[in-house]
Amino acid sequence: MSNNVWIKQSLRLLSHELRRGELTIIFLAIVLAVATVFSLSGFSHQIQAAILNKSTSFIAADWVYSSPRPIDTAIIERSEGLGIKSAQKLEMSSMVFANGKLQLSEINAVGDQYPLRGEMLVKDASGIISVSKAPKPGDIWVEQKLLNILGVGIGDTVEVGMAVLRIAGVVTQIPDASFSVFTSGPELFLNIDDMPKTELIQPGSRLGYKVLFAGDADVMAEFDEWVEPQVKETERWYDIQSSRSALSSSLDAAEQYLSLASMLGIVLAAVAVAVASRRYGQRHQPMVAVFKAMGASQKHITALYCLHWGLLSALSIVVGLVIGFGLQQVGLNAMQDYLEISAKASMTMPLLVAIATGVLCAIAFAIAPLKQLVTIKPLAVIRGFKHDTFHWLQLVPAIIALYLLLYMFSQNWLLSVVLLLGAAIVSAILLVLGQVFVSAGRSVGSKSGKALHLAFANLKRRAQENSVQLVSFTIAIKLLLLIVVIRSDLISDWQSQLPDNTANRFLVNISQQQVDDVNRFMEAQNIPGSGLYPVVRGRLVAINDDSVTKEVTKEEDKEPESQRRGIGRELNLTWRNQLPEGNEILSGQWFSRDDTRPQVSIEEGVAQRLNVVVGDKLTFQLGSEDFTVDVTSVRKVDWQSLQPNFFMVFNEFVLQDFPATYISSHFVAPEKVQAFNQFLAQYPTISMIDVEALINQLRSVIEQVSLAVEFILVLVVIAGTLVLIAQVQASMEEREREIAILRTLGAKGSLLKNSVLLEFICLGLVAGLMAGMAMEIAVFFIQTQVFKMEASFHLEYWGIGMVSGAAFVGIMGMISCWRLLNMSSVTLIRRTM
Repeated sequence: MSNNVWIKQSLRLLSHELRRGELTIIFLAIVLAVATVFSLSGFSHQIQAAILNKSTSFIAADWVYSSPRPIDTAIIERSEGLGIKSAQKLEMSSMVFANGKLQLSEINAVGDQYPLRGEMLVKDASGIISVSKAPKPGDIWVEQKLLNILGVGIGDTVEVGMAVLRIAGVVTQIPDASFSVFTSGPELFLNIDDMPKTELIQPGSRLGYKVLFAGDADVMAEFDEWVEPQVKETERWYDIQSSRSALSSSLDAAEQYLSLASMLGIVLAAVAVAVASRRYGQRHQPMVAVFKAMGASQKHITALYCLHWGLLSALSIVVGLVIGFGLQQVGLNAMQDYLEISAKASMTMPLLVAIATGVLCAIAFAIAPLKQLVTIKPLAVIRGFKHDTFHWLQLVPAIIALYLLLYMFSQNWLLSVVLLLGAAIVSAILLVLGQVFVSAGRSVGSKSGKALHLAFANLKRRAQENSVQLVSFTIAIKLLLLIVVIRSDLISDWQSQLPDNTANRFLVNISQQQVDDVNRFMEAQNIPGSGLYPVVRGRLVAINDDSVTKEVTKEEDKEPESQRRGIGRELNLTWRNQLPEGNEILSGQWFSRDDTRPQVSIEEGVAQRLNVVVGDKLTFQLGSEDFTVDVTSVRKVDWQSLQPNFFMVFNEFVLQDFPATYISSHFVAPEKVQAFNQFLAQYPTISMIDVEALINQLRSVIEQVSLAVEFILVLVVIAGTLVLIAQVQASMEEREREIAILRTLGAKGSLLKNSVLLEFICLGLVAGLMAGMAMEIAVFFIQTQVFKMEASFHLEYWGIGMVSGAAFVGIMGMISCWRLLNMSSVTLIRRTM
């Protein structure tokens, strides 16, 4: 034969099979792999970028550098060299004076570019609210409560330190407002150029220096790598995901879910390609045997089928990319009303991952079937073909390919190994269970009607093949259930963080004399709250009689290295008879009312940081007095809850004699806001912190994250559905021969239809049951290890898996076999010869 004969034959074979539809399954399998990965990875990549971009408004920047001292100018110069925008911010507490009144306020001196992300809304004297940057030199913006306390209005002047500044507007939305309830007072914004006039910066002043940065993601990633090693102990370098905000944990969970869903999409696609390539090899064995019988060499056959497979794979990858891009755009357009999708977001990585997925799947999952195909002996035409020849070494290329795909997508080698090992263990267990269920079905079927008896007989006869098919069904259903359950648990967890009655007002600086009045008003108006927490300020000075140091930089640390490190600032201390809501005792016991010993409960993070355990003694300084208490418990605190939380909680016998102010949190319904404000107007010393706008922002972002999760779920369900279809189609040749034999022996059409339907229903039912069991195990580890959630059981999804598995597999099986079941005996015999 000439050198190019195999090329012509390969092209002719591809054209012929494309026209006849013989390549439909393998074509759709690779298209599915590429389209699933491209759409999922591209969509999740865009959505993650959009959600993070939206969420950066909570810190008014992409990244923030925070320090108690002026920040090195080299950092700012470096950012300017990279084309990154920056804005300066200086924070401190100081008294503001007007009309003979003083009010402690939070001073924010900001540069002209502040904020870099999000919007600052300011209301002018005419009541118009507009988006603004920093105030002009000589002007200030303040919160409304400062005007109420000082009795001034827009256009009046106030004294801030030594400077006299004009109130130019009222701030109605602050992008990076703090969720802390321990702020000293209302917010005041001035231009940073006015700070020297105030003369507030003095030796010993407690200042917070910040530089905000914003830029393209790639540039910011490079800048992050450069800045990170330079951050000192008392400084922070953070973005929204590391900001310890109420939003950061939700964003982390959402990103993990999107990645997990996409990785499971890869697994589903790989399963589909493996099933289809196996069927491809089986279907072409007679053709190869005939070629060899006619004198074709194995080298010729190998070249012919490698080109045939390569062309098919290339066409499938191109079509998969087009379909994947279309699915991605459908999803992005659906999200356009909820998120600002950036056209600049790079699609290079999703494109490369999708192409690599197609190539790896086409090669790795085809090696074993193609090798078995090209080594078929010519005598197989006479002796028959063995479709189930298998050796574990055939799995090595597929396992390597699957690991490479998982690692390429997750960039986490350990997670990829764990997922792969977990899948291997689960598959092995499912294979054994499948054999057990199929064997058990034979005895059940022997006592049943003719159709069911025939169905179980077919299951038993093809026990090995059905076990593999059962594992494939089970894995697909399990992954779908896994995505649904994790999605439901995540959204429920997010929504539970911000229920409808989430506290939206905090009251601070309530005096002892005002406690009864506040309680009576809240009770009369039926305004729910957290209860009043007393607050005193104190400093930790010793642990087990060892004095502790302040937290300072290494350059300033003159204390001996052996001396214990402390917290370095005053703490807000409280006492409580009952364990605060949202707190959990990890070790030790909560206070007993009958025990009058001085005791304290410490938050777990601080306990770990200070190396403190139950039984240690802590010494605190309040003013000029020192006192020592026993650590009787370590608590876990839900810092994401919008209620007062404390590092240290004492029993009432310790602090009750110290003068204290009180704080509380309340949910004030819209119809009660006016009465609430009127009540507070009678008590100008009580500070009210309104976090309604922040809660609404937070709910908005969580809603958008949930929508993204919903769409990802739809894509994974489509992928899983196609896997099930591919698996059903894989057994068609075997079923065609069986139906032909049974027809020839006189079996009625109704019997055949009922037996086929029952066979698929039984497979789907058992697969759904095993999928529910496997899903429960996987969910437990994902909840506890990946998302750090409380473990929960989902028995109702076992039933959903069984019902949906039986229904879907049964319906798809009947649809696939319907044409065969309605063929005449003569036609069936001709097709099988």
